Amino acid sequence: MKQAIYLFFLSTICLSFSACKKYEVGYDGKAVFSSYTLEPSSNPDLTKQVKGVIEGNNVYIRIPNSVNINNAIPSFTVDDQAIVYIDKKVQQSGITPVDLSDTVQYRIATPTDMSMVKVHALRNAAIVSFGFYAEDNDGILFKNYIGTFNGLKIQVNLPTDADLSKLVARFVTTSGAVVKVGGVTQTSSQSINNFTTDVTYQVTDTETIVPEDFVVSIGRLTAPEWIDILSSNIAAYIVGEVSLAINPTSNYPVIIFGRTAADGDGTRKAVVSSYDGKLWSIVGDAQGISLGRTETVGIAIDDNGVLYAAYKDYATTGTALLTQYASVQKYSDGNWSYLIGPNSNAQRTNYLHIATTQSGMPVIGYAAARAEGGVANRSTQSALFINNAWSLRSIDASPATLYTRIRKGRDNKVYYAVMDGISTTRKPTIYKLNETSLNWEVVGTAMVSPDASVVGAAVMDVDAAENGEVYMVFQSQATTNKMSYVMKYNGTSWRQIGDAISHTATSNSQRDNIALAVHPNGTLYFAHGDANGLKVQTFNNNTQNWNPAITIQAGVPDKITMRISEEGIPYIATVTDTKLKVFKYDIP
Repeated sequence: MKQAIYLFFLSTICLSFSACKKYEVGYDGKAVFSSYTLEPSSNPDLTKQVKGVIEGNNVYIRIPNSVNINNAIPSFTVDDQAIVYIDKKVQQSGITPVDLSDTVQYRIATPTDMSMVKVHALRNAAIVSFGFYAEDNDGILFKNYIGTFNGLKIQVNLPTDADLSKLVARFVTTSGAVVKVGGVTQTSSQSINNFTTDVTYQVTDTETIVPEDFVVSIGRLTAPEWIDILSSNIAAYIVGEVSLAINPTSNYPVIIFGRTAADGDGTRKAVVSSYDGKLWSIVGDAQGISLGRTETVGIAIDDNGVLYAAYKDYATTGTALLTQYASVQKYSDGNWSYLIGPNSNAQRTNYLHIATTQSGMPVIGYAAARAEGGVANRSTQSALFINNAWSLRSIDASPATLYTRIRKGRDNKVYYAVMDGISTTRKPTIYKLNETSLNWEVVGTAMVSPDASVVGAAVMDVDAAENGEVYMVFQSQATTNKMSYVMKYNGTSWRQIGDAISHTATSNSQRDNIALAVHPNGTLYFAHGDANGLKVQTFNNNTQNWNPAITIQAGVPDKITMRISEEGIPYIATVTDTKLKVFKYDIP
């Protein structure tokens, strides 16, 4: 009875398949595969037939990497009255795709027989994942870029400015595989190759007869672009100045800005905001962290992510009028608190800036605004926060300081740029803090200039590369045909690099409208603003000159700060028409 039911069921199925023949009385066909192959006609990337080895109720077949093992189309021959299934799905030779990445069990049924056959597919020696990782390509890549596979072809898209001549690939292979390029054995995350043209990775294992050739091609992502990342809640403030720092624990920017009298309650307080990659959040009070009016706001972040804010304080506490003295606050446990208290130094300040040392010590630099506290008017001053107290450190610079700027370089050293204030000389000098003696030491020679005739203005910036090379930029004093000169100290002497960059002066008194930053890969970025907008240029080491400028905005910028994260992403903060702007160089 069971066989009669089965024969009826089989006959019904056969009517739906033209390949099925009528059941013949006396039929004695076996439920087996007589062949099991992969054919080029069904697997287009396959160049020749691949035969499986049949041993009883088991089939063993090696899958070339030109075939997607998860979607292979096998061809097979069985008795002409047989029907082949996987689970309950009928399989058609050369038509039905099968996932052969794991053992597959077929059921073969004939009118007189039924059997279960297992197909064991083994992928040829292969690269199963491939990419270029920032960790393996320090100074070249700042993100991870993973390849896509199409058979034996691997495509990896990289930024347009990535150096392809010395990349290190990270890859994973099938068990026991050996990978070679040009006959040289490759080690994942170690071997360096030139990918300016396609690179062929030859993969073998102990069972390989013919090696598999994986060809790696590099595509280029869309070019990076400068984008404004400021959110509406921060852009709504009316501001007069801004400063930016990168939080090393997140690699995202934090800004401090000074509100103007036209903003909100008119208190002109300093506000701090941090970015998380998507949104800007207020750090502290949305009205401001200061007691009242501020100027020359600055922000610094130590290696542990602790925030320090500095500003010229105009607030009154009790009977004490803290007019123009420096105040420094620290942000911890969700609150801002003064380092000791308001009035952190003994002099009123001009050109106040803040940085932290490699050990996390806050340092402020400024020009004394009055002859008081034992120092001369316009003298160059600094204060170091040591043992919970501010320690004054005067700098033996010009008796009349026009401008100061303090900055921690990429080499983790703190630098102090000072512009001499004597109108007939007016040239910059760079100092570096000796963290052992806690004294300031001149970098190279004092009064740096490309030519004795060049007279500087109250605009300059300084940064240092990881190898200790120091860069400084200052602007000429002329009100028209202003020029910016970028100087480099190579450990022996200062020299100008590239041509001087001209600026179209505005009718307004713009200050801090030039900024330097060294990229982790050593590339020097120069941001500058004039009547023609905000522009950025990079220094080309091959031509020893500046690449063409990229215009970020047409509006006239003021108070430019530029910083570059350890992930290689540059950020610029500026003020344009009393509105904040924060730009990110968006690298795909």
